[in-house]
Amino acid sequence: MNTPNIKIYLAVSGVLIILFLIVTFVPFGKKSTSNQPPTTNFPTPTSVEINQIPDTSNQSPMVESVDFTGAAEEELPPEVMDAALQKQDLRNKTLFDTGLFQIDFDYGEDKFVVILAEPKGENRQQFNQWLKDNYPSLNVNQFNFK
Repeated sequence: MNTPNIKIYLAVSGVLIILFLIVTFVPFGKKSTSNQPPTTNFPTPTSVEINQIPDTSNQSPMVESVDFTGAAEEELPPEVMDAALQKQDLRNKTLFDTGLFQIDFDYGEDKFVVILAEPKGENRQQFNQWLKDNYPSLNVNQFNFK
């Protein structure tokens, strides 16, 4: 069996170390020989007149107070307020089940979903009576029936 020649390994290692040092410490790039900073593209002046900014160094900043914010504060009509409160109350009670019908809320359509049990005709009448008794401000068109 041939013994490894240590001189070859030392020579290859020495060359690799020298290459590593050259790559690490010798910069590869164009050096600027003058002491001037590198030139950059600055916009050139135009013939368009520009308004001068007024001198505000002697003025203190001043914020004017505004009495009107743009929001009109108005009371909602009582029937709109009642309908909104009743809708919120029923929405908080969903999934509501009486045995005759179930009520759930579909947030995508912003309507209630009513699932009627059999017989659907009689249960629809029961639902309409329940709606009049408990939530008189809610309209039937706010409900989808299945």
